[in-house]
Amino acid sequence: MSRLSSKIIGILAGALTVAALGTGPALADHSKIDGSITANGETCSWTDGSTSDNPPNTLTVDRTTINAPGGNLSCTGGVEATLNNDPTATFDDDNGTATVDLLDVTLTQLGVECRYQANDVVGQRDGTTRHYTASVSIPLASGGFGCPNPLDADASLTLH
Repeated sequence: MSRLSSKIIGILAGALTVAALGTGPALADHSKIDGSITANGETCSWTDGSTSDNPPNTLTVDRTTINAPGGNLSCTGGVEATLNNDPTATFDDDNGTATVDLLDVTLTQLGVECRYQANDVVGQRDGTTRHYTASVSIPLASGGFGCPNPLDADASLTLH
């Protein structure tokens, strides 16, 4: 069994983590999430993830809009990613943070599947925007010796 590339896995987990953390100011009924992650020369991106509400209200990210058929989430390096839950985000505008209750992500590369789960993941807001960054360390929930444990990643999100 091949060992998963730590940098590719880190990029994906970071991307999904920040997807769960951020939403932009709403022009419609509910916010949309566009994201991009770059680390060690690799990039993951997604567009138009949906949420149940607008910040600073508590909201839920709809995983089906991140995992959309046809590859809404795309990454370099041949990795496939799936967000397994609909994370709930709460906002503390006084402290400039967003907290996700549970992040549950499965990453697959070269047939090796690694599932990561983390509770209470916190992202820091940039100024008064709805742009958040996070450095995350996500423990392995299931998977073999080829799965990095924990998975460390730096993530950021461009919002609309």
